[in-house]
Amino acid sequence: MLSETMFDRRHTGPAAGAEGGAPPVGAHLADLFERAALRHADRIAASEPGLAPLTYRELEHRSGVLARRLARAGIGRGAFVALCAGRSLQALVAIVAILRAGAAYVPLDPAYPDAQLAHMLADAAPALLLAEAAMQPRLAGMGAGAPVWLLGDSDDAPAGPAPDRTSCRSEDPAYVMYTSGSTGRPKGVVVPHRGVARLVVGQDYCDLGPQQAILHLAPLAFDASTFEIWGALLHGARLAVVPQARASLDSIAEVLTGEQVTTAWLTAGLFHLMVDRRIEALAGLTQLLAGGDVLSPDHVGRFLAAVPGGRLINGYGPTENTTFTCCATIDRATWTGGRVPIGRAIAGTQVFVVDEALRPVAPGEQGQLAAGGDGLALGYLGQEALTAERFVQAPAPIAQRVYLTGDLVRALPDGQIDFLGRIDRQVKIDGKRVEPGEIEAALRGGEGVADACVVIDAKRILAFIAVGCGQADAIAQTATARLREQLPAHMRPARIVALAALPLTPNGKVDRAALLGLCAETPAPAARGDDLQTRILAIWQQVLGTGQIGLDQAFFDLGGTSLQWMRVHAELEHLTGARIAITDLFARPTIRAIAEHLGGAPAAPSQTLTDAARERARRQRGATLRRARAS
Repeated sequence: MLSETMFDRRHTGPAAGAEGGAPPVGAHLADLFERAALRHADRIAASEPGLAPLTYRELEHRSGVLARRLARAGIGRGAFVALCAGRSLQALVAIVAILRAGAAYVPLDPAYPDAQLAHMLADAAPALLLAEAAMQPRLAGMGAGAPVWLLGDSDDAPAGPAPDRTSCRSEDPAYVMYTSGSTGRPKGVVVPHRGVARLVVGQDYCDLGPQQAILHLAPLAFDASTFEIWGALLHGARLAVVPQARASLDSIAEVLTGEQVTTAWLTAGLFHLMVDRRIEALAGLTQLLAGGDVLSPDHVGRFLAAVPGGRLINGYGPTENTTFTCCATIDRATWTGGRVPIGRAIAGTQVFVVDEALRPVAPGEQGQLAAGGDGLALGYLGQEALTAERFVQAPAPIAQRVYLTGDLVRALPDGQIDFLGRIDRQVKIDGKRVEPGEIEAALRGGEGVADACVVIDAKRILAFIAVGCGQADAIAQTATARLREQLPAHMRPARIVALAALPLTPNGKVDRAALLGLCAETPAPAARGDDLQTRILAIWQQVLGTGQIGLDQAFFDLGGTSLQWMRVHAELEHLTGARIAITDLFARPTIRAIAEHLGGAPAAPSQTLTDAARERARRQRGATLRRARAS
């Protein structure tokens, strides 16, 4: 019998196809898709604003044409095909085709710098690259070392025999997803077909079926896209694509409402931003999954109050266990605030709370979360030592292969898992253990605090709280006084900084490094007498987490991401009380240019631009637009 710190969710019910029960033994995603396409041939598989939608029959045909072309080129079982593209109908065709050919896809985000893309290409050694036309010059410049095919070129290719997948198995790689590494070099996580099948087939953490319209917002190189794409395509559901080139809160809201989306997955940061700025766009959802970081209780409460008919699900899991490991449904009737649990293991998954010897801890004690079951990745591409370190054979009573998440958790009395923070974030100050997650939880419990993050700098505890448009100084003072009553002296922050919002990484997680930089730096002065420039500067400083910003520096040249640009756009609309086209901001990516466009700032110092300067400005605008569209 399993102890209370060993949680087992095995698939139950008869083996079935892609609309119920457990994934069939030996399930391959291509087989599951083909069954769904046959069953739902005339239903819409994917739609994108401004384009003709794809039915399942059309997606099956177009992906089949490309799969046969891949097979003729020798692409089959064991081969990797790199996919350098953003969200699009063409990218979906390519993903399905690669798997139908028996190969695995390696999604590479066009927003990544060339050096990072070059490293991933060298590491994955793909047999072929499928790319957007705009990426061809960049790939040629970095010496991709493999043939490059452009997306869409195969639509009129002659038919041929179907690829031979008779030797393909559920243990074969389906994709390689790159995640950040402790060395600063990204590492490729090799995910098998069985992991994806276990994620979306025979599950009960959310409702997946042909009646659903699922938002497709995640970058292809982010594992949330696995849930979006296969949660739709294996069930006859419709995938509603948010256009890559103009993602903003407005465009997300337009797709949510215009496409009548019923199911969406948002990072914690984007969930918080949507609740703050466009909560009315979430009203039509029947289920919203959010995760990737700690959910703010304040935002959870506001969503539940505003969308009483919607189901909110906190989805937790590392890429190494195929997107979701645990999920918690947050019930409006019983929600009382406080820390949001990560819930219970999803079907086909076992989770364990273990000590350093990998043995289950006593109920209620803290320990590391270890995950096992069908979702486990095959390991890290080309990194045997790291794979052996993180994917281990646990001793009895667990006695199975597990992935060590590095997350500190405990079992709650009701059987749910409570996330406490990263083990590697624990520090000792004056010989006493400090867990930043515990301080963050105490901060989030305060009135007016939407979110919180704690970073440690040279044995100093620095706390940052998101207060929206609240009275920042007053809320920070109240939080300081409350922590004096709740925490021992060695756990109290040396400083609490109140921000409108916490800066985020490209994947929507809190950017702790940026927060540390913000605390250490002195803000650069804005132009004197120009109130609008000053306000825009403050927004950029809060979003980017840095104080040193020049009025003529381009946002993306400062390391800004598309999610952060969406936050800037939302804050500017709030500041001005008017709708602003995000494309106008893409064309004016500096504080001075934005202020001038909004009518509150003088033009740049009067001078005649030389042809060279004008050309530099043109190239900068073009690079900014390309980077924004790619991200």
